[in-house]
Amino acid sequence: MLTDSQRVSDGETPYARKTRARILAAAERRFKHYGCAKTSMVDIASDCAMSHANLYRFFRGKIDLVDAIAAAWLAKSERICSEVASRPTSARERLVEFVATLHRWKLREYVKDSRAHELLAIASHERRPFIAIHLETLARLLVDIIEDGNARGEFDVRDPAGLATVVQHATVRFTDPSQVARYAGEPLEAQARAVMTLLVTGIPTPR
Repeated sequence: MLTDSQRVSDGETPYARKTRARILAAAERRFKHYGCAKTSMVDIASDCAMSHANLYRFFRGKIDLVDAIAAAWLAKSERICSEVASRPTSARERLVEFVATLHRWKLREYVKDSRAHELLAIASHERRPFIAIHLETLARLLVDIIEDGNARGEFDVRDPAGLATVVQHATVRFTDPSQVARYAGEPLEAQARAVMTLLVTGIPTPR
């Protein structure tokens, strides 16, 4: 899942790729320590020992840096969810664990790291395209689980994509960072498991 700033042209040199990674690392350190609002492109350029004009050769502005860092974090959650989707357990178990695992990851990465949560909130508020791509990626993983359940004879779901959408809508409270933060004092994982257990119980099975 790449943002425009992360996409590397065929002609980009190893030096340029290394420089881009160095800029992202410096920006992430700044954002986590000072917050996005108090960090400027000049600050990041200074940390990288380069002019801010040179920095703009790699990133068009601060929002591009926010995009790149937030997209990389979301990609980590996708890899974790992919691992859950590929487990050799029943499809029902995987659907429950998918949501519970995603919730735990969001709680750890976003709620306990307020700066990380700030960056994702900025990206979400700006309706950045990679957020929609992230949700589509998670939906595809859910479809994979449901279709595997069909193939194993556990489910008889005529519209796997529709059911995946239902799962995502039903579990927003447990997977959306702002909701997880808002209800952090509640036993959200237990609630997520209860909701998903009820949901998978109602999935049609072969007659």
